[in-house]
Amino acid sequence: MPIEDKDAALKLKIGNNIRGARLNQHMTQADVCGDESELTIRQLARIENGQVLVSLSKLMFLSQRLNCPIEDIIDVDKIEIPKRYLELKNKLVRAHSYGDEKRIGILEEMFDEIYENFYDNLPEEEQLLIEVLQVQLDVFSSRDVTYGLTLLEEYLHQILKKKKYSYNDLLIINLYFLCCAIGLEDKTYFEELSKKVLLYIDYSDNDRIYILERILIGILIQVKTEDYLIYTKVFREITESTNNFQHKPAIYAFEAKYYLEVEKNHHKAEQSYNKAIEFAKMLNDQVLVNNLTKEKERDLGRNESTI
Repeated sequence: MPIEDKDAALKLKIGNNIRGARLNQHMTQADVCGDESELTIRQLARIENGQVLVSLSKLMFLSQRLNCPIEDIIDVDKIEIPKRYLELKNKLVRAHSYGDEKRIGILEEMFDEIYENFYDNLPEEEQLLIEVLQVQLDVFSSRDVTYGLTLLEEYLHQILKKKKYSYNDLLIINLYFLCCAIGLEDKTYFEELSKKVLLYIDYSDNDRIYILERILIGILIQVKTEDYLIYTKVFREITESTNNFQHKPAIYAFEAKYYLEVEKNHHKAEQSYNKAIEFAKMLNDQVLVNNLTKEKERDLGRNESTI
């Protein structure tokens, strides 16, 4: 049997097992999903119909709700994630295009490879992750928030009900802040989520903490300059804990703007910009070096002209 047929058969079998367990408990899909903070009715319907492969986290949730051992639903060992897909995903998650067309083109090629070779047979949460990353790139490169509206409309209200965020939740929150920065008119949840993410710092999970750093950048772009140090302080605590310095240039750049615009201290601002540029050089990221250099010259030059 071809691999595609095996994967389709596996999804159908799992879906039928879940539907059967639910009906045995005399539960509707709404009964299972409850407030839909962990699983929406729409997501459960797709799983039961064999349209998507259920993720391990949702499988554990369903096992608990249906009072059914996971082993009665699926042989977990049969869910395999290809190594090449994981390699591409990791690169996409940690990539910064900084608006560079060549980098955007490389990222698009990675997405094409995933959609062509892996997407259809990935668990639902992995499919969603790829969709969110693709939409983020589309929104950023086009400066058009309409690319992100469908995902935000489907998932944001579900996220707002949660007290603890999954990896995908953080990605969608990051997408929301990106859309707000680019021009989303409805910023109803900006302040609420800005405060919540400061409370959500799990230093034991490097992958989630990295996305949280990206979220902090999205917040900093939009808050008042006088509030920059509130967020850069948290940012510094995170980088010191993780020893991940990829976002260090951003910290210094935001602090430079604070010193320039709030403290009116041209010298401290210049020092911070110089540190930002030095860290970008250490990261061997010439695109970032060029962007920061232009930003420094523009900000410091504009400030001198007003003195």
